[in-house]
Amino acid sequence: MEKISQKQLIEQIKQLKEIKPRREWAVLLKSQILSEEKQVAGVTAKSVGIGIMDAISLVFAQRKLAYAFTVVLFLIVGVFGFARYTVPGDLLFPIKKITEQSQAALTGQSGVQQDIVALSNRINDLAQVAKDGRTNSIPLAISEINANVSQLTKNLKDNPVSDQNTMKEISNSLKTLADVTGTDLSENQDIIDLYQTVVQSQIADLHKTTLSEDKIAILDEAKELYFLGRYFEALEKILLINQ
Repeated sequence: MEKISQKQLIEQIKQLKEIKPRREWAVLLKSQILSEEKQVAGVTAKSVGIGIMDAISLVFAQRKLAYAFTVVLFLIVGVFGFARYTVPGDLLFPIKKITEQSQAALTGQSGVQQDIVALSNRINDLAQVAKDGRTNSIPLAISEINANVSQLTKNLKDNPVSDQNTMKEISNSLKTLADVTGTDLSENQDIIDLYQTVVQSQIADLHKTTLSEDKIAILDEAKELYFLGRYFEALEKILLINQ
């Protein structure tokens, strides 16, 4: 191979530096580079735009949710407010019962005490419909009372109560029930069973207390009525003693 001198090598390198790409190739390469830059810039701008729109949508969604929650809250408060004045047969009456049960649970009342409060409420409902002349609602109100009376009687038998204040509450509720005009529940077996349970408990407790001669005589009358199965009248006598 012919040996290249240093001078010849320098001359060939100079010739390489003078070589230029063809115009078509240069134009094509420039177009590709500019196109890629535009694509990158477009994606970035689009991403920024999407981010801003997402943030705006989120703010409006949160506001809508807050407004919706406020409206629902007002509706709930209004419904529960109206439910307080409902009676058996009204559309919102079940909500009234749920509210009562929730309040009783929150105050830590015993099962018997909850039943007593529920019975008192249902007796008040019966008295209200009777007073308003809503004859169609009276059977529904009595049905509610029967359910409460049955539950209370069962609880008293399973968990005997010695607290006289509790028994007096039941006695007073039964007295109120007997005084409701337009209703006669003297033959109602559920109520008869409750009367019997209450009178039996009251008589047993009165035997443990010191009574005057007059009250002893009334107690004897109550006991006689009890053995005759006249529990309504026996309770009346016991209420006289407790006055």
